[in-house]
Amino acid sequence: MSTTPTPRGSLARRLWTSPEISLTLGSTILFALWTWLTLSGRLTWLDRLLRPPFLPPRSVRGQVAEAFSLLTHPVFTLILIAAVAVFSYKARMRRLSLALAVAAAGLPAQAVLAFMIDRPRPHTAFADSISHFGGAYPASHVTAMTILAWVLVTLTRAHRRSTSIVARWAGVGVAAVVLTAVAQWTMALIHISDAVGAVLLGVAVANLALTIGGMTTILSGWAHLGLPEGSADKRAAVILNPTKFDDLSLLRRRVEAEVLAAGWHPTTWLETTPEDPGHEAARRALEAGVDLVMVAGGDGTVRAVSSELAGTDTPMALLPSGTGNLLARNLGVPLDTDAALRLALNGRSQAIDVVHAVSDAGQERFVVMAGMGLDAQIMEDTSDDLKKVIRSGAYAVAAVQNAVPDPFTITVTVDDAEPVEHQAVMALLGNVGTITGGMTLFHDASPTDAQVDLLIASPDKATDWAKLGAQVLTGRDMSGFPTTSGHHILIEAEREIPFELDGDTAGSTRRLEVEVEAGALHVVVP
Repeated sequence: MSTTPTPRGSLARRLWTSPEISLTLGSTILFALWTWLTLSGRLTWLDRLLRPPFLPPRSVRGQVAEAFSLLTHPVFTLILIAAVAVFSYKARMRRLSLALAVAAAGLPAQAVLAFMIDRPRPHTAFADSISHFGGAYPASHVTAMTILAWVLVTLTRAHRRSTSIVARWAGVGVAAVVLTAVAQWTMALIHISDAVGAVLLGVAVANLALTIGGMTTILSGWAHLGLPEGSADKRAAVILNPTKFDDLSLLRRRVEAEVLAAGWHPTTWLETTPEDPGHEAARRALEAGVDLVMVAGGDGTVRAVSSELAGTDTPMALLPSGTGNLLARNLGVPLDTDAALRLALNGRSQAIDVVHAVSDAGQERFVVMAGMGLDAQIMEDTSDDLKKVIRSGAYAVAAVQNAVPDPFTITVTVDDAEPVEHQAVMALLGNVGTITGGMTLFHDASPTDAQVDLLIASPDKATDWAKLGAQVLTGRDMSGFPTTSGHHILIEAEREIPFELDGDTAGSTRRLEVEVEAGALHVVVP
């Protein structure tokens, strides 16, 4: 076995291309060194040189300092950062929310560290203050404010603000850290060495959060200044459902920032309407001759755009924003908007199948699933308002409401086989395997096999539903839930049955005929 020698300087290049790693290591080493110097008494001269002044608690300066210390209390900071992390998660900024969660965890970690070190505080007249708790090293207020300042600047960058605005908020953050340290020092609650150690710990935690979150650091962001890395004679269109976003201006800034960095031409923006989920917008994008269509919407928007792009060479990229995001989940597209954007501009295009469906209501296409019976009834009974609150849990609520469905008789014809009659409460067709709620019903399904999978469910008691659960978990067919697949499938019912396409109710039909259009749609995948 031969080994390839590591080129000289490759480590330095890796650290520069991933500066959050080098900054995390560097700040951690500095904090450890400063901690050793402080606890070993080698910085006693510094604390004596900069001894805190005597500040009477009832003086104007004393009351101002104490009020400021209460406003910057670590508990308040922890609650604030945790709330922003939750908001970022809901805004499809998953990497940012993870980084914020790690940053928030740094505050209780500091409390544990201070308790273990238990360094005495200076003699102070504010011993009865609520700010006076725990050990002095590292200073809790200063650590919390350092992390909060990082959060402030990171949020500004995540919202794609200009460099001047980022610099302005960075100045605000630095000033807040300095004022917090000064307030704690003048109240004689900390030594100068405690404040420096707290800043180093806060910086280490912040950079660790960047590393785990996988985000670009502030320094590297300023180094690039948002300039394109190259030039590409390409243009993208974004087809978006405005009802899926609380802040459309944020989405526009995030898209334009990534497009600019990739060297693409300015983006064409097209919105869906309640009457048209994306068909006309997709046709307009094709007429404009764009090189890529990015879909920012739910499953209904994805299905409408897919129907129009099928049979063309124009690729589609997914910016997940709805509750289900079924095609994105099945293709491994990240649910974080920033990650999905980078994938859209840098990923590879793959041809996947589209399924053409003919019913009593007309002709349409779908890319994920279609169904007759129980699943369609669940989709129809699912509250849109409830989906905004508990997301996919809203489907479970609707499923409970339909726990005793009415069976019906269907005749199924798969390709050239003989028709077979079934008693069923649901007939589900899948172009992919995973459906709403993350359940994998078709373990062998693939959007590139030119086949559509069929599950027929006819449970009539609790044990049958348990069998369905076992089938989902094991991937093996259970009695009462036969599965099959084919290129062409015809389902005929004894009466009109509600049906759905990609999670959208489509009315009722007695006949549903589907045929796979192999490799008809190009989608950007990891």
